[in-house]
Amino acid sequence: MTVALVVISVWLVVTTAVGILAGRHRALSVEEYFVAGRSFGLVLFYVTAAAEIYSAFAFLGLAGWAATKGASILYAPAYGAIAYGLYFFIGPRINRIGRAMGYVSQPDFLADRYGSRWLGVAVAVVGVVFTLPYLQLQVMGTGMIVHLASGGAVSWQGAVLVSFVAAVVFVYVSGLRGIAWTSLLQAIVMLGGMFALGVLFPARYYGGLRPMFEALLALEPDHLTLPDSSGLGIGWYVSTALLSGLGFWMWPHIVMATYGAKSERVVRRNATLLPLFQLALLPVILVGFTCAARAGTDPAFAARVTNPDHAMLVALVDDFPPIVAGLIGAGGLAAALSTATALILSSATLLARNVVQQGFRRGMDDAAVVRLGRLLVPGLTAAAVVLAFAAPSLLVNLLLVGYSGITQFFPAVVLGLFARWPSPAGIGAGLFAGIATVVACQLGGVRPPAGLHPGFLGLLVNLAAVAVVSPLSRSVDPARLARFERALGTDSANGA
Repeated sequence: MTVALVVISVWLVVTTAVGILAGRHRALSVEEYFVAGRSFGLVLFYVTAAAEIYSAFAFLGLAGWAATKGASILYAPAYGAIAYGLYFFIGPRINRIGRAMGYVSQPDFLADRYGSRWLGVAVAVVGVVFTLPYLQLQVMGTGMIVHLASGGAVSWQGAVLVSFVAAVVFVYVSGLRGIAWTSLLQAIVMLGGMFALGVLFPARYYGGLRPMFEALLALEPDHLTLPDSSGLGIGWYVSTALLSGLGFWMWPHIVMATYGAKSERVVRRNATLLPLFQLALLPVILVGFTCAARAGTDPAFAARVTNPDHAMLVALVDDFPPIVAGLIGAGGLAAALSTATALILSSATLLARNVVQQGFRRGMDDAAVVRLGRLLVPGLTAAAVVLAFAAPSLLVNLLLVGYSGITQFFPAVVLGLFARWPSPAGIGAGLFAGIATVVACQLGGVRPPAGLHPGFLGLLVNLAAVAVVSPLSRSVDPARLARFERALGTDSANGA
């Protein structure tokens, strides 16, 4: 067994144990299992939100895209700036309405706000469908990290199976609370690894950042401009940054984490602190640029990088001490599993609570919902593993497929928090039109104009449909609106 593999294995055992212990001796009610009893303070909410956001995409996908395509990857820091500004305004309101109304999932809010349980079912189904590519990304990320960091001692399929058995165990036992406590450990290793990479790589190969950029510009002058080496230009950059920034807080697992905060004050303070995590993206992008420069001058290295997402780990194993590869590999595994566990739990919640209990079995009690949610955890994990084995893809592509669908919730959520005029039919028509546009572009060969991202085009169509259909259809009952306005308009003592 290699040194790197020992380090990664020890880390996996420790985090699994912590996740299991976090949920011991707790009664697993709906609120406890799905939103940790709404008990997260500043630190636990901070690390839970951060670890659920920064995933295998942040650890591997950023570097792979930066290495092969170029400056278009800078959409990632840009969309974070958009997202965190938005969260300062919507995050506290999501938490407030969740506590006031007892919501544990995103469809809970939308079904109640618009008075349509079938809208809740539709949102739940769409949420699961577009969460699966993001979960698939984490599955593939864990396999790549352990396989490459161990120098090939473990197959990527074997690494996936072991890692996700561990993840399923503590999600099954502890729910969101187990995810939070493992996130506390994982955030430390993940952040340390990401910042270390940005220093180690340029210094190891070029003696610093300036010589690295000079070498890259000499080899590929277009790599650091828009359009970049892949031809992606300003239309793609702007639309993708907007798509991802607006959709950032629409992910069901992020909404559940926001419900889990004990007060809206905690959410608001985290909205100002979470942007610090964006700084960790820049070192990984620098690693990608370093790998691009090295591939242009070292044909042997370029030949070993058969997948762009492997570039960083191939370089680590080739040119750094095994202990470094092990620590960085543990950080990457932490990033992948922390997000994966949250995605598994949120998908199980949507299916058990919103599709089954609120859609087709209205008399199902909450204890049965928890039991069903726990049973769905291994099934959803297995589905993501099968997808990863059968249809691997570039990690960034998988993330953007997920965003294309999830961002279609933006009109329903934001208008539901701030406006009175959208009707249930308008929101439903918008969601349908947006998803149909995404499918037509992704699967039907329709090319968006001006290089726009398909998901952003879908969002524009979605908003237009809401605006057209809402005035022509029956509005939300005034008594229902008044109830929501009372809940949103009153600061609780702990949220002021």
